[in-house]
Amino acid sequence: MKFFRPHFYLSKAQRNALLLLVVLLLGVPYLKGFLPEAAQNTLDHKAMEKHQSTIDSLVRVQAPTVIYPFNPNFLTDYRAYLLGLPTASIDRLLNHKKSGKWLNNLEDFKKVAEIDDSLMAFVAPYLIFSQKKKYNVYKKKEVVKKDLNQADIAALKAVYGVGEKLSNRIVKYRKLLQGFSLMDQLYEVYGLDSSVVDEIRKKFEIKTLPNIKKIALDTISYSDLVRLPYLNSTDAQRVIRWRSMRDEIEISELLNIEGFDSLKIDRINLYLSTL
Repeated sequence: MKFFRPHFYLSKAQRNALLLLVVLLLGVPYLKGFLPEAAQNTLDHKAMEKHQSTIDSLVRVQAPTVIYPFNPNFLTDYRAYLLGLPTASIDRLLNHKKSGKWLNNLEDFKKVAEIDDSLMAFVAPYLIFSQKKKYNVYKKKEVVKKDLNQADIAALKAVYGVGEKLSNRIVKYRKLLQGFSLMDQLYEVYGLDSSVVDEIRKKFEIKTLPNIKKIALDTISYSDLVRLPYLNSTDAQRVIRWRSMRDEIEISELLNIEGFDSLKIDRINLYLSTL
């Protein structure tokens, strides 16, 4: 009998209640013979009422869980359990969900879940499908930059941080340089700080290089040197003096002259050539 015990085991309280119920059921007919009819009815009613809860606990059947229709694209473990889906099918459906893919119809569901027709027929009434919403991906509008060497004062004024005064300075400096060869030359404009230069870079670039006629360093005169950007009278005198002590001269040799650094050499190299 030990084999059947786990399936028919009752607690002590349940055994006592069941024993009392049996005694009452067997004893009430004998007691009725010694009681008036009204008392017999009362006894029957009270006895059954007193032990109704015990009877209910022994015969209670759990009410079935109500399953409401839902979108399988938002499947949860609990809903899958209620539908009676196999563990392997649940894993496949949840992985499909994590991948960002969408179930559009019953055919998609059956294909991913890999369930048979009978189970599919059971779960089908509880599945509701809707089309996945498509969101417009914002694409940053590409800014078509204008040519800095062709920009007029009005175009420059449209840049944040560039007013009437600065736009005029930029145009005048561009004329002095014979045109911008490098965007970095904007930093040389008086009063134009780096933040404003960054704003100009967002809307302008150098599309056409200036047509600068270079002059040979070996033959250039003092007056022409003075007129070049980046050189003053002192610089021009020093270049002439250094050149006079050599038969030939390279622009890189100007680094030996006081007041000349690599940046200055790069700039005047835009206007000078060597034989």
